[in-house]
Amino acid sequence: MVLLLFFLIILTAAAFIPKYVVALLALNVVIGLFLSIFQIIIALFPNFKPRCGKLDGEPLVSIFVPAYNEPPMILMQTLEALSRLKYERFEVLVIDNNTKDPAVWQPVEAFVKTLGPKFRFLHVDPLSGFKAGALNYLMNYADKKSEYVAIIDADYVVRPDFLKTALPYFSEEKIALVQFPQRYRNRNQKNEPIADEYNHFFGIYMNMANHLDCVPSTGTVSLYKLSVLRMIGGFRGEALTEDADVGLRIYGVGYRGIYIDLPVGYGLMPYDLEAYRKQKWRWSYGNAQSLKTLFMLFGKIPFRSWIGFLSHLTAWHHFHFLPFAALAAFPIILHPAIPITQYHKQILIFASLSIFITLASKMLLFLVTLRKEKKFFRRALRAFVVHMGMTLIYSEAWIAFLFQRKFPFERTNKFVLKKMPSLVKNSYGEFLLGSWYLLGAVAAIWWGRPIMVAAFLIAASVLFSIYYVYWKIKPTKAYSKKILSRIEHRYRSFFPEAVQ
Repeated sequence: MVLLLFFLIILTAAAFIPKYVVALLALNVVIGLFLSIFQIIIALFPNFKPRCGKLDGEPLVSIFVPAYNEPPMILMQTLEALSRLKYERFEVLVIDNNTKDPAVWQPVEAFVKTLGPKFRFLHVDPLSGFKAGALNYLMNYADKKSEYVAIIDADYVVRPDFLKTALPYFSEEKIALVQFPQRYRNRNQKNEPIADEYNHFFGIYMNMANHLDCVPSTGTVSLYKLSVLRMIGGFRGEALTEDADVGLRIYGVGYRGIYIDLPVGYGLMPYDLEAYRKQKWRWSYGNAQSLKTLFMLFGKIPFRSWIGFLSHLTAWHHFHFLPFAALAAFPIILHPAIPITQYHKQILIFASLSIFITLASKMLLFLVTLRKEKKFFRRALRAFVVHMGMTLIYSEAWIAFLFQRKFPFERTNKFVLKKMPSLVKNSYGEFLLGSWYLLGAVAAIWWGRPIMVAAFLIAASVLFSIYYVYWKIKPTKAYSKKILSRIEHRYRSFFPEAVQ
């Protein structure tokens, strides 16, 4: 309701007291232009080759696997992959926090007992702090001789050489984080644009991070120096993206991270639009939270690192909330009873410019990301449309944070639901606003305003891209079911009764 109220305030002001909205929109253009230019520049950075040292012995590594209401067979597959690591000195701590149904977590507990003494299972209920709380809880149970912590999400299957590949990159005393890319095993040609939209972050922003020394944590297939994690007090439970927050605080105490552009583990993309929206909201809102930490570090870390982190934390943000609200006023402004003033014309210019800058810069980013792939333009265009389909999410998150609204941590659902979540429920905002813009386009045609027609149609197209996202993510469910069916027979003996 707060977001809707703010939207209506901007809409009303744009219609009846437009001079006060012009300054906001001009500032919006400046911020968007600055970030867009910077993002295009960093997209052109050459591939970074980090220094790899030699592994001196085998330091003890604690592997944390946090889980909350995860499909047990998926978690079992993750743990079995860890049991095949070509490395001797490691332990795996599995924590299931707050899952209420014993039929979900007890089979995993039984399975862990078959993997040997290196594996331990903990079920904790209640436990506050969401994923961050679970990770902090495990830090109390890690072997006292452990030097490193690896964090693996419950759906990630890692390669046997994961640790032997990762540890040599701790080649300097000040490196406290080694991060690998996130990749997905439930992608195919039908949902390829969804995967490409994910990958652009790693192809551009994480490559840049090595150049500007601003490598963040991205939550899974991550390794940390345990002593540094303890030094900064672990993970913050109030941060929805506890990984981004902890990466910043590592730099705040004088340590740094390094990114290795080599897939060593594969997870699962969301199966439906509802889960996808929740994931993107969490990332956008959580990164907005981390901006507060970043501004507190201004002057305390090198400026190049600071500006690089700023680019990271705004990678999932669109500055369209103000332009969308201002444009929504124009179907009213077009009424003959309301004279169009110079301020109204400036609002139209700045609102349209904000949207155009984002569209142009994001399309360029996807072209750069996929430039080495076959049919790269087609793939870039499709990934771009997927990205635009989340524009309302990306635009609302930072505004929501400015109002200090608190949101619960919502895990990405990995259960294959029998019925797809309602499309109407998950797209009504885009539908209503997009339809309003179409009405505005009709009015603009009627009153002979061709520039307004173009502005309305472009804005509506951006919003209606949500239906392209739905179309492209829909096949993920069927393909994921095939993946799960292949592993079902392997772990069936741990289920006295069928579970979903």
